[in-house]
Amino acid sequence: MTTQHFQLLSVYLTPDYSPKQFAETLGVSLTKGIEATYYAEYEQNRFLFFSLFDVVTFINWPRQQIVEALQTLGVQNADAFETATLHQDYRITLNPDAQAPFSVDNDHIELKAMQLSPLMIVALVVAQSVGLERFEREVDQFYAKGRNMVEKSGRLSWLKRHQFADYAKELSMLHHDIVLDLMLLDKPNILWDNESYEKLYNRLADLLDLQERFEVVSYKLKTLKDDMTMMMDLYHHKHSSFLEWIIILLILIEVFMGLWEMSNH
Repeated sequence: MTTQHFQLLSVYLTPDYSPKQFAETLGVSLTKGIEATYYAEYEQNRFLFFSLFDVVTFINWPRQQIVEALQTLGVQNADAFETATLHQDYRITLNPDAQAPFSVDNDHIELKAMQLSPLMIVALVVAQSVGLERFEREVDQFYAKGRNMVEKSGRLSWLKRHQFADYAKELSMLHHDIVLDLMLLDKPNILWDNESYEKLYNRLADLLDLQERFEVVSYKLKTLKDDMTMMMDLYHHKHSSFLEWIIILLILIEVFMGLWEMSNH
């Protein structure tokens, strides 16, 4: 049989969609797939996947149809998505004569058969990579902001100390979002029953450095949170010292007033 080549493209959607809203916007019928993934299957080996962390994946779609779908979904500059959006692509080869069910390298995946489950696994992992890139950029912005707050900490007032607490809370929420949304710590249930699918998932996840990138993001967030906690403790200490000096001053004033009254008698 003839070897066929397909293109996979995952794009991060700036608008936030639920599966129902996504399906209604594109006018498609979505079916629940593995974990946080929904899919629609078309003729001629075309597939559409939607992940709950706002990543859409096209397999074997002409570029113009991808642009039209992104425009319908409200993506700005959809006609230049290669430079205007967070995205990642992968080349897929269907080779019925392949010796193994799959093989994966840095930019190419070879499959022995065009089956839904392997494609869904590939779409999920690539979508996780795109979703993680979005969080990486967001964490870098938080990192720059946090560093700036620490550098200016000597001039922070009591009011701005509350900003440290709010910022620390935002960091915790962001970390929870990364863990819960991308599900990088939990493998899809389908992998437990199929060793070949598990190898495909692990191989692609390793090539995209998902675990290492997640650890870097987690380390940055932990560092920032530790810095914020330290600064809050420091200011609590300074505030306590300030109150202690006020108490001492009030005691001295009271003693002085007492001595003054005694001297007048």
